[in-house]
Amino acid sequence: MVSNRLKYGALLVFVVSMAVILIGGRVSSNKLAPYFGKVISPTGEEIANKDLIYRGQAVYQKYGLMDHGSIWGHGSLRGMDFAAHSLNLIGRYMRDYYSRTKYQTPYDDLDYEQKSVVDATVIREIKTNTYDQQKSVLKLSAAQDYALSELQKYWQDVFGKGEPDYGFLPSTIRTAQERQDLAVFFFWTAWVAGTNRPGTNMTYTNNWPADESVGNRPPASALTWSIVGIMALLATLGLVIYIVHRYRFFYGKPEIPQLGAALASAPITPSQRKAAKFFLIVGLLFIVQILVGGLLAHYTVHPGTFYLKFVGQFVSYSWAKTWHLQLAILWIATAWIGSSLYLAPIVGGKEPKKQGLLVDILFAAVLTVALGSLIGEPLSLKGKLGGDWWYWLGHQGWEYLELGRLWQILLFAGLLAWLFVAYRALKERMTREKSWGGLTHLYTYSAILVVLFFGFGLFYNRGTHFSMADYWRWFVVHIWVEGMFEFFAAAAIALLLTVVGLVSKESALRAAYLTAILAFGGGIIGTAHHYFWFGMPSFWLALGAVFSSLEPIPLILLVVRAWMEHRSADEAGEDYPYRWPLMFLTASSFWNFLGAGVFGFIINTPIINYYEHATYLTSNHAHAALFGTYGMLAVALILFSWRGMVKEAHWNESLVKMSFYGLNIGLALMCLTTLFPIGMMQVVASYSKGFWYAKSAAFFNQTAVQVLGQVRLIPDIITIVFGAIPLAIFLFGTFLKLKKPEIQEGETTIEDLPI
Repeated sequence: MVSNRLKYGALLVFVVSMAVILIGGRVSSNKLAPYFGKVISPTGEEIANKDLIYRGQAVYQKYGLMDHGSIWGHGSLRGMDFAAHSLNLIGRYMRDYYSRTKYQTPYDDLDYEQKSVVDATVIREIKTNTYDQQKSVLKLSAAQDYALSELQKYWQDVFGKGEPDYGFLPSTIRTAQERQDLAVFFFWTAWVAGTNRPGTNMTYTNNWPADESVGNRPPASALTWSIVGIMALLATLGLVIYIVHRYRFFYGKPEIPQLGAALASAPITPSQRKAAKFFLIVGLLFIVQILVGGLLAHYTVHPGTFYLKFVGQFVSYSWAKTWHLQLAILWIATAWIGSSLYLAPIVGGKEPKKQGLLVDILFAAVLTVALGSLIGEPLSLKGKLGGDWWYWLGHQGWEYLELGRLWQILLFAGLLAWLFVAYRALKERMTREKSWGGLTHLYTYSAILVVLFFGFGLFYNRGTHFSMADYWRWFVVHIWVEGMFEFFAAAAIALLLTVVGLVSKESALRAAYLTAILAFGGGIIGTAHHYFWFGMPSFWLALGAVFSSLEPIPLILLVVRAWMEHRSADEAGEDYPYRWPLMFLTASSFWNFLGAGVFGFIINTPIINYYEHATYLTSNHAHAALFGTYGMLAVALILFSWRGMVKEAHWNESLVKMSFYGLNIGLALMCLTTLFPIGMMQVVASYSKGFWYAKSAAFFNQTAVQVLGQVRLIPDIITIVFGAIPLAIFLFGTFLKLKKPEIQEGETTIEDLPI
């Protein structure tokens, strides 16, 4: 059978891809930029050391600055990149030093030849690596010593007095000593980005960021591997298209469409009824998340201010950004958990004993972690958690993984508990399946990988080298989302469509395993495109360019799947009970293709990524991929579950339909009228003036950017008023209209499902 061969193919690709990414990480760990034991002035005075750098890194994390700016392009896409900004400032300070000491006049007043001499001198000094590895000592020139002193004064002012143009409130960093330590850390990040690796003509960040004033230009390898990556995409795409047509993937008509009506009207169990609470929490978290996103959009145009004055003075950008990201993960994950708890007794065929009690306990645990992390994060940002408590209960400082380490551990434990609770209901079906690669097994494997890959976020701590910590972070942010989420989505959709009788089990398995092979092959090693400029060795340019170019291929196939899902809904008729869940599935597939595929591919080739990295084109990709793909899938799973729980007479098609169009139109307008055009402008600015300028207040204060930022109000209103609120009204309005449990513990649910 084709699906049997694909099963082994998926396993092989997963193992090989993980081996490549892990071996690459092991090699990289020996090639990281050094933390200096000492930094000494030209006179031999010690002016900084490793402890100060690490302390500054901790300050950066404690105050959530990765959610207000970025380092080497990783972090918030609105604020400045602290490394690029510091490197550009160091260049300016050094040019000023030489113009005054050599010519006794400011740099701007020099003639062309004098400027050329100063420029060449500064670039040569910045590029020259004076670090003594044996002694772990960095010796600064007089100009560099002066630049470090001026840089410390600059950051003292920004984080002490505040900087309205960037939205930094007064006392963003609470103490002068913390600001001093942070400045030393920023100096180190700038040194890494500006200084050549020993024996090479590229910096530790492969010549990123773009800034010709300090000698940073794209390496030739960025162009070479971009060409190879595009070739790999086209060649592999041709092969996949042949395979799809040769073995007739995605072909076939609805198998047993009447099964959907039977499932919608079937009685429910106590644990299914109790799972409904998860979806109410989803509705609340979703609305708050979108509202906070609207506040962020306002801060983009008017940093640090709001219509209600106290909001701008109290809620910092980093606070709003933290909640926006954390709430997105929480509501999507909660939706997936709730839907699996509803689906498990149906697929398993029986309600396990005490299943309802375990669902209640799991709900309490999820609620505790959600509330605890959301409360702790702003307390850390406000400097209210002393000692090490900011790290354990507050804000770890890593984008997407902001929650305190204790909450992270508890969330991981809660996800393991979810696996146990769901497995109890699925195990009978898994026992009856003759193949370990059957549909229920596949769904279970995907859930296991979703949980395990979240655990990679525990592989680093606050004392880990900054580059290595981000290496592991991307296992969660990228592989978790673009690999394991993709696998879970494929398995969940395959199971769902089979359960409601719209596809055969064999065709569902073929499609799911092919998607898994392509997602593992491109998504896991393709993580390397996040390592291009983050202080990792240059071999990641080759791996990232080739394999991240393959990531759109499974997403291109999703257009076919989306069309098949839409056709299935149409052929099943207007009265088909699962029509709107299928419509949200179709939207999820479409946004996966557009957001992750098209918007992702255009920014992943190294030569484009060199100028695009950390611009709004990345934000455009992220919103379309995360909200469009996994958000729409989450809503589809909610509605599938709700359709089976709510009484027939109270199913409100009009609210669901309004939510569908509101969410999709709002997201489309957000991408096409704001994020994409601003991103294109930033790429041009990065190419022509340098990346530091593309992230500067001067760029965002341009009239065109301000106008586009104001336009963002339209899609935000559509998304909130016509998308999220109707969905929440529908869920809360029908909560008291749910069926009462008729199937008790130990009793059979639905027999003879075609799985």
